[in-house]
Amino acid sequence: MSVAQLRGGARSLFLFCLLCAQMAWGQAARGPELDALKAAIDKARAEQLDVLSPGNFADAVEAYEAAAKDAERGRNAERIRANVTKGTAALASASSVAATVRTELASPLAARTDAVTAEAPKYATEAWTKAAERFKDAVTRLERNDPKGAQRRGAESEVLLRDAELIAIKGKVLNEARALIAKADAAEVGKHAPRTLQAAKRYLTEAEQEITRNRYDLTVPQNLAEQARYEARHALYFNELIRGVLQKEDDDQFGMEEMLLGFEEPLKRIAGELEVQPRFDEGYLRPLQDMLEQVQKQQQATRRLTQEVKDRDDQIAALNREMQRLEARLGGVSEERIALQRRVDEQERLRANVASIETMFTPSEARVNRQGDDVVISLMGIAFPSGRSTIDAANAPLLAKVQQALAMFPDAPIVVEGHTDSQGSDSANLILSQDRADAVKQYIVTNFGRNPERISSIGYGEARPVATNETAEGRARNRRIDLVIRTGTRQ
Repeated sequence: MSVAQLRGGARSLFLFCLLCAQMAWGQAARGPELDALKAAIDKARAEQLDVLSPGNFADAVEAYEAAAKDAERGRNAERIRANVTKGTAALASASSVAATVRTELASPLAARTDAVTAEAPKYATEAWTKAAERFKDAVTRLERNDPKGAQRRGAESEVLLRDAELIAIKGKVLNEARALIAKADAAEVGKHAPRTLQAAKRYLTEAEQEITRNRYDLTVPQNLAEQARYEARHALYFNELIRGVLQKEDDDQFGMEEMLLGFEEPLKRIAGELEVQPRFDEGYLRPLQDMLEQVQKQQQATRRLTQEVKDRDDQIAALNREMQRLEARLGGVSEERIALQRRVDEQERLRANVASIETMFTPSEARVNRQGDDVVISLMGIAFPSGRSTIDAANAPLLAKVQQALAMFPDAPIVVEGHTDSQGSDSANLILSQDRADAVKQYIVTNFGRNPERISSIGYGEARPVATNETAEGRARNRRIDLVIRTGTRQ
């Protein structure tokens, strides 16, 4: 081997050893202090020091990155330690400023937290960016020892953050409905389904107003938004359907008839299950009404049968208890048996009376059910002028049926209960329900000759709904007068 080759091999070995030494020194130079600074920065970020003292936090990160880069390149250990010390001091300053921010800017900080919770960066990007910059300016002024400027900027940021929060909440609840309505507008749905599209827009407006009124109670606006989405999809469906019908009408004289016959098929199947014979020669309204009445009759029959089963079970249990007690006694057996039989007969008469009352009213006029020994006649068909308690002549036929029903319980106390839907304020509904209950009570006393001492009245407002208040049909059911006949009470 030549001298030149030996020198070349030695040089390569020296360079390799030097590289290994530098790597080993770099690993050592990183050491526990640099790792501790990295861990402290991660902890500070978790504690939001990057938000509460952005300048100091940025200085700490910059010092760490410089130290880490020097360590990787194997530079002077003193320089690395100096950057670690600088970063640690910056974090200490950040912690001190953050404590001041939590005290001096507590209200803007709470607004920022609420905006983040509402996902303002996602749903209110522009408003959030502006508000976050103003908040950052406020805390930066505290870092620069400018408390007055910080307070001024903090107050401004709080307003902007609350606006961003509200926009975000509305976005989360309403964006899907907004998109559907925008799609409907783009498709010019208003030409073919204007009423349905307008309903969607109305529900959307009401939902937005509810959120503005109380952004932290979203139950009502969420329901309204769902209704807006439904109506928007409904309008889009109508649009496609009507356009298809018009196209068929232009292209095929038999297309319209085929489509209408197709609509009748599912209605026929439903009517068959309800044992109703549908007739479509006058349109769809009449067969649908027949099916609805049949469903209501079946529901009423189900409630009656359920109550009868419960009554029979209760009677059997009571009779068994009485029989066991009587068997243990020697005297008075026959009298107590007669008393038991009388109670059974009373229950039978009550069931017969309730069944008879049910036949007096149509489903739209009233619903009759039993609650233990009480008979409840829910008058949905009684009509009052909006916001008033006047009983006009239009109610006379229905109230004549009520008189006939009450005549079956001549001595029973009666409670007249007034109920409203959820439209309007709670206090106004409560007053209105009481006024209407009082009016019906006075009508019964004056026109039926009932003893006023045996009749009481109470208004419950919107507190006892029997149906949803989200639909017109449900609200109509909730606007009612309940006559509670206490058949188990005697003077």
